[in-house]
Amino acid sequence: MGINADKDLDILRPLSDNEIDELLALYERKYGPQNFHYLLLYNQRKWDGQLAAAGIARDDPAYISLRKQFYTHRQGDFRRFGTYVSLHRDVVQSVSFFSWQPEGARELWECLEQTKRIEWTRGALLTNVDPVFCERVKSLAAQRGVHTVQARQCYGMLMPHNGAARAEVPELLSEFELRPLTDEDAAMVHAIWPNKGEGSLAYLRALIKFNKTLGACRSDTGELIAWIFQNDFSGLGMLQVLPKAERRGLGGLLAAAMTRRIARGEQVALTAWIVTSNWRSEALLKRIGYQPDIINEWIKLEPVV
Repeated sequence: MGINADKDLDILRPLSDNEIDELLALYERKYGPQNFHYLLLYNQRKWDGQLAAAGIARDDPAYISLRKQFYTHRQGDFRRFGTYVSLHRDVVQSVSFFSWQPEGARELWECLEQTKRIEWTRGALLTNVDPVFCERVKSLAAQRGVHTVQARQCYGMLMPHNGAARAEVPELLSEFELRPLTDEDAAMVHAIWPNKGEGSLAYLRALIKFNKTLGACRSDTGELIAWIFQNDFSGLGMLQVLPKAERRGLGGLLAAAMTRRIARGEQVALTAWIVTSNWRSEALLKRIGYQPDIINEWIKLEPVV
C-alpha cells in the first residue's frame, strides 16, 4: 500500500471548511474568544477567506505556509470534545492539538499515537502544548525515535480587544517613520531571521502580503531598522530591532502601534507568545496592557540524522 493510500486510511480525518467553522464556534462557546485554540482557528479561517478572495489555489506552493490543515479522529465526533490536530508547514512542520475529553483525552492520544501524518523525526515543532499533555507527548516522541527535544515554557500574553483598540502609542521621534512592510523588505528581514530555513522566505512574503506588518525606517535614508508582524494567532510576532537602533523605544512603539492597528481592524483579542524567562519582553508588553494568561510549552523535536 502506498503512502497516499495509507494517509487516506489514517486515523486523522481532514475537517471540511464547514466543520472547521463548527469547531471554531464550539471553542468560542466553551472557552470564549480569548482562548488561544479559538484564535488559531479564527486566524486560519481569516487566511482562508483572504486567499480565496485573491484567487489563490489551495495547492499553490507559494502560500502553503498559510494553509493549516485541521483534522479530527476518524471514528470520533469533534462536536463532543473539540478534539483536533492541526498540521502546518512553514520552516518545519508545526503541530497543534487539543481535546477537552475527560479522563485522559483518549481520542486525542489515539490520534497522536496512530497517525502517520506527523513528521516526528524530521524536526517537527509542537506548538501551544497544554501542560497536561507535555510529558506524555515527549515520551511519545522518544518512542518514535526522537533523541533530543527542546522544550520552552512560554507565556501566552493577552490583552482584551477593547483595551487593545485604545492602546497608547508612544510619540515617534522625528528621525523615524513607520510604514507597512513590502515584498522588497522580505529578503532583508529573512537574512537576519534566526528561524530561517527552506521555504522561509516564501513564508515571510506571504505574511507581508496578507497579514498586518509595521516597519520603522530612518526618516533621512529610508533604511528599515525595526519591524513587527501579525502572527498566526492574529497577535504580535517576530518583533525585531536592529542592534544599531536599540534603546530608542522602537520595540515598545511598534508593539503598541501594531496592537492598536490589529484591534481597530479586527474584532479579536490581542496576544503574544514569549519565553517565560524573557523578562524584558514581558515588561514591554505589560506596559502596553498585556498580562500573562497561560503557560504552555513549545516543543522542538530535533531531526534524527
